[in-house]
Amino acid sequence: MTHRRELDIAVIGAGILGLATAEALVRRGADVAVFDGRPPGAGLSGGLTRTFRHRHDSEALVAMAVEGRRGFARWEERLGRELIGPEGAVYHGMDDSWVTGMVAQRVEHSFVPGSDGAEVFPALAPVDRPLLVDPGAGAIRAKRTIDALVSWVGDRIIPFDVHSVTVPSDGAGAEVQTTEAIYRARHVVICAGTAVPWLASSAGLDIPLVSALHARPHFRVRPHLLGTPLPCWVDVSEEFGAKVYGSPIGETGTYVVGLIGADVDVPFGPGGALPAGTGMEDHVRRVSAYVAKAMPGLDPEPVGARVCVMTKLPKGSDALRAWHRPGVSAIAGHNLFKMAPALGDLLAETALKDQLPETLERAGADALEAA
Repeated sequence: MTHRRELDIAVIGAGILGLATAEALVRRGADVAVFDGRPPGAGLSGGLTRTFRHRHDSEALVAMAVEGRRGFARWEERLGRELIGPEGAVYHGMDDSWVTGMVAQRVEHSFVPGSDGAEVFPALAPVDRPLLVDPGAGAIRAKRTIDALVSWVGDRIIPFDVHSVTVPSDGAGAEVQTTEAIYRARHVVICAGTAVPWLASSAGLDIPLVSALHARPHFRVRPHLLGTPLPCWVDVSEEFGAKVYGSPIGETGTYVVGLIGADVDVPFGPGGALPAGTGMEDHVRRVSAYVAKAMPGLDPEPVGARVCVMTKLPKGSDALRAWHRPGVSAIAGHNLFKMAPALGDLLAETALKDQLPETLERAGADALEAA
C-alpha cells in the first residue's frame, strides 16, 4: 500500500499558462491535473485586459507572438466569442530598427506621419514623429480567456496549495507535496508565477526571477470618444515625460496606462515584504501627469488602479525562459499572456516527451544572451 497518489502529468498553477498547458494536454488525450489553492486566474493573470502585440526585441519572440495570435484565433473559434479586440496597437518613438523581427516574420505593420496621429489614436495629443501601427494587435479580454480555459479544463483543476516539487531518489518522475495529499507524477510542469523560483528550487532548478509591484491606473474615456475604438499604446519616446504602455479595458469606457522603465516597479523584500515607506501613489501621479499631457481624450483623474505583481528575468520585461530536468519543467518571464496558446502547446509537448522543444530552447538562449 502506498501513501502517494499516482498521476501522469501535474501542472502547478491555474493562471493563463497553467490552464493553456492543461488545455493543450486535454486536447491530446493526456491524463493531467492542475493544482492551485487560489481561484483560477487570481495571481499574475488577474484583471480584465492585457495587450496583444507582435513587436518584441528578438525575432524568436515575434515568431512566438505570431503563433500565439493563431492560437487565440483557434480559441475564439471554439468559444464563439472574441478574445482579442480589433483595436490594433500604436507605438511612439520607434523607427525601422525596432521592427526587424516583424519584418523577418512578415507581420503586417506601417509607419504613419505624426500629423496623422489623431486618425490612428483619436485620444492622442499632436506628435511630430512617425507612429508605428500594428493592426493585428489588440486588447485581450483577459477574464473571458481565463473563464473559457477553466470551462475546457473542467474538473481537472484541484484546489490544493502545493508546498514543494521534489525529484525522488529513484529518479522516476517527480513528487508533488500538497496541503491535502502527496502525488507522484511522471512529469510536473511548474507555471506558478511568483512561486516558480522556490517550487523549482526544491526540484533542483535555479530560476533567477524577480517579483515586484506595479501600478496600473484606469482613466475614463471622454464622452466624445466613447464608442470610438482606441488602440493599445506603447510610448518609448519620452516626449511627454515618461515611457508608458496602455490598453482599452474592453467596452467599459476606461483605459489603463502603466509606466515602462527600470524605476517603475517596487521589488519585494524577503518573504514578500515591502521596504518601509513604500507606496504606489507616486507612480499613479506620474501616470496621471503623462495622461494630462499626452492623452487629451482621457480624463487625467484616475477612476481606479490595479496594483499587480510583475515577474522579470535578468534581461527585463521582454524575456521568457523554460527550464527542464527529467520529470520536471518550469517557465518564467514577463508579459507572457499574449503567447499563452503557443506556450501551452510547447509546455504540453515538453511534458509528453520529457524534453524541451527547440522553440523554447531558442527563446531561453535569447534571454541568456541579453542578460
